[in-house]
Amino acid sequence: MSHEPNHGTTVAVIASYGPSSNLVETVRALTGQVDHVVVVDDGSPAGSETILTDLELAGATVLRSPHNQGIGATLNAGVDHADVHWRPEFFITLDQDSVLVGDYVCRALDTFDVAQSAGVAVAFVCAESYSGHPSPKWHEAKGFAQAFDPMQSGFVIPRATIKTVGPFAADFFIDGVDSDFTMRCREAGLATVIGPGCSIEHDLGERGKATIFGKQFRVLGKEISFNYHSPSRVYYICRNGTMLSKRYARRYPIWVARRLIEESKAHLLRFLFSPNRVTLLTAATAGFRDAFGNSLGRIPKELENRLK
Repeated sequence: MSHEPNHGTTVAVIASYGPSSNLVETVRALTGQVDHVVVVDDGSPAGSETILTDLELAGATVLRSPHNQGIGATLNAGVDHADVHWRPEFFITLDQDSVLVGDYVCRALDTFDVAQSAGVAVAFVCAESYSGHPSPKWHEAKGFAQAFDPMQSGFVIPRATIKTVGPFAADFFIDGVDSDFTMRCREAGLATVIGPGCSIEHDLGERGKATIFGKQFRVLGKEISFNYHSPSRVYYICRNGTMLSKRYARRYPIWVARRLIEESKAHLLRFLFSPNRVTLLTAATAGFRDAFGNSLGRIPKELENRLK
């Protein structure tokens, strides 16, 4: 696919926390695909200043938050800064551990053009695959594949979408921020289009091996593993996932049911095989409780300390 440079300004917004030096290389690579790169550091601990300075030397605008505000607020800060200074036509949102493969932005913008020409109202263009894993699909929109519940890392979002659906959900803090944005786009009649050939290399996090009495658990000869998350992260996963179900079950029951099935499978492995499963269950219970009490924002400090 070839991209003609007629889309106005494009700005990449990267959410950062305790970044490694790999992010410097990511920024250098991005400067060849977009007009500006904004890194929003979300209250990193001491020791990150050298890398933040290196990011500026690599060509990024670095915004430093004195406190940890969560992924939604961090992305919103970057989008707002870009909007004030450059009024871009497209925002590209990224996690610090994501790398766009090849001419990702060019392909995404070409996909946007073709879909728009076909009469598709595009919410954003997202990745076709993450570290080799295909993005699960939803219903097609006039022949264009839509993503079911895509990660925000790699969203290529036209300015019109932000104006229509508003910013990311800062009160979710972390987890489900991308899902909520996706569903607000759907409610507005916008399509979550998958960009053919748009691939991301992304750190999929810590994998735990399922073991029973010290032996690897297998199903049909295949080793079983799972994504391990800290207790605080499990709190957010359970709380925000429940909030999403409450918000969208009536209007999008199939989407909610499919998402619940996937989350339930992940929880089953997590609670069966994680070494600290009791603490994880405590975190999950608190998350479900706070969701039904409509309590959002950052995890309560007392609970966070107890889960440590």
